[in-house]
Amino acid sequence: MDDPLGRRFVGLQAALFVAVGGAPWLPRAVDAAAPAPLAWLGPALMLVGLLLGLTAGLRLGRNLTPFPRPRPGGELVTAGVYAHARHPIYGGVLLIAIGWSLAHASLATLTAAALLWLLFEAKSRYEERVLAAAYPAYPAYAAATRRFVPFVY
Repeated sequence: MDDPLGRRFVGLQAALFVAVGGAPWLPRAVDAAAPAPLAWLGPALMLVGLLLGLTAGLRLGRNLTPFPRPRPGGELVTAGVYAHARHPIYGGVLLIAIGWSLAHASLATLTAAALLWLLFEAKSRYEERVLAAAYPAYPAYAAATRRFVPFVY
């Protein structure tokens, strides 16, 4: 099954991962450490994001794919963390990216994380159209479930 748009989403996603990861090392106009609350909040968000993403990936099992189309013969997963968020892996990655930018007090990283959020918004909307076509129960599930982070968004 060829999906050029899905491949473009994954390519942009990879580029933004590199941007988020590398941005703290770009030259800054002001060299400042993160204020103490952010120095703690950043790693805490990263840990929550890692746990969310790993839990979601394990729950998906053989259904896991980076592409916004379900695997042939796959099934709709609505249990575990998926009972509370439709795209918890995206949510986990976003929490890691935001935490990373806070921990490094990096505006460049925060900008890259914001672009990643916008990309995940677009990718998830595309993915949801595909999932609704593949799984008749998806629209009802989507209406009752948060998008990225359980109980939050």
